[in-house]
Amino acid sequence: MEGEYDPIEIIKNSNRYLYQTIEEARNILSQNAPKELLSDLDSLLKYMNNKTISNNNNYYSNYVKKASGLDKKDQIIIYMFDNYFMAGIVRGISEYAKKLDPNDSDYKERVNNIKEFIQRDLTDRTIFNVIYAGFLKKAFEQLKSKEKKSLKDYNDILQKISNDLMNTVENLLEYRIKNIEQFYNSLSEINKLVYE
Repeated sequence: MEGEYDPIEIIKNSNRYLYQTIEEARNILSQNAPKELLSDLDSLLKYMNNKTISNNNNYYSNYVKKASGLDKKDQIIIYMFDNYFMAGIVRGISEYAKKLDPNDSDYKERVNNIKEFIQRDLTDRTIFNVIYAGFLKKAFEQLKSKEKKSLKDYNDILQKISNDLMNTVENLLEYRIKNIEQFYNSLSEINKLVYE
C-alpha cells in the first residue's frame, strides 16, 4: 500500500466523510421527518458498526482472508470500506428523506417506509448481510486488480462504491413502497454478486 497519502490521514478522511454524512442525514431527517427517525438512525448506526468487519475479528478471519486476498496489514482498507459502506447507507436514506413533504398525501406512508426499512430490513441479519457482502465483493474485485494502487486510489474506489450504494439504497426505498417484487429482485441481484 504505497502512495502519497499517509495512512492516518486516509483513515481520518474516511472518518470525516462518515461523520459529515451522518450530520447531514440528521439535519435532513430533523427538518423533513418526525423526530423518532433520528433515534432509528442512531440504532441503525450502532447495528451496522457491530456488524462490520473492522469491528469484528471473527468476520475478518472467517471471511476477509478467504474472499479478498488481503492480509492483516491491509486492514486499513477494510476500515475505510466500512466507513464508506455506512456512509452510503446513510446517504441513501437521507436522499430519499429529502423528498419528503408533510403536505403530500403520501407523507405518512413514506415516513413509515423509512422507519420500516431501517427497523425491519436493514437490521434483518440476512438482508444486511446480503447488502454488505455484495458491496464488499464489488469493492474487492476492484481493489484486487493487478495494477499497483496508492492509498488515494483505494480511497477513490471506495468513495465511488459508496455512491453506488447510496443510489441502491434510495432505489430500494422507492421499490419498497411502489413495487415490493422489485425490492426483493434487487436484493437478489446483489446476492448474486457474492456467489458469482
